[in-house]
Amino acid sequence: MSRSLESPNPLASSVLAMLKVARELDVELTPETLAKLLYLADLDAIELGRTQFSGATWRWDDSGPYDHALTRAEDWVVESELVERRETPHADRDSYVLTVTVDIEDPLNVADMECVRNVVRLHGGRSVTGLEELSAETAPVIEAQVAGDRGVLLDLNRARRRQQVRARLERFRSRRAARPPVEDSPGVDDALRAEFLEMRAGLRRVNAKMLDDR
Repeated sequence: MSRSLESPNPLASSVLAMLKVARELDVELTPETLAKLLYLADLDAIELGRTQFSGATWRWDDSGPYDHALTRAEDWVVESELVERRETPHADRDSYVLTVTVDIEDPLNVADMECVRNVVRLHGGRSVTGLEELSAETAPVIEAQVAGDRGVLLDLNRARRRQQVRARLERFRSRRAARPPVEDSPGVDDALRAEFLEMRAGLRRVNAKMLDDR
């Protein structure tokens, strides 16, 4: 029989969800790999048109996306005797892995659990370094790295906007491919060249006027 849960906040529930799925898929997670996978699960939810579910306040830290509140969430699941810290010489960087010790019900709703399962299934076997490289390729982290400020808040909605731009680009390409070929007409090149030169002259006049008005 699975044990029902009453976690103190969404982040603790999300940590439990990640560890439950890791147990299902026979994947070992350290605190560092758990944090990276949970970040990717939040991004997955946003790219599907939903909202972030973990409750984490993601910031760009030295090793990638992180929320220091994850430490408190980890302490709660361990003190509740739902999870144990198990030392292992094979853990990547951290000296221990986190393991669910009892059967528990899904801590999150069906859609959120599906995001967690998808991410662990795809990336749960990666090392910390591999997950850092993967998260570094995401739009929110790229934006933070350009800013260059450690501890900057990550804008996860950047991933949704990037997804929207990608979708629009794909629609444009498909429409362009479906158009019939355009036949050349005599004199078209000369007309386009004349129009371009006329526009360029106009732009020069506008720029000159703007500079004089400063």
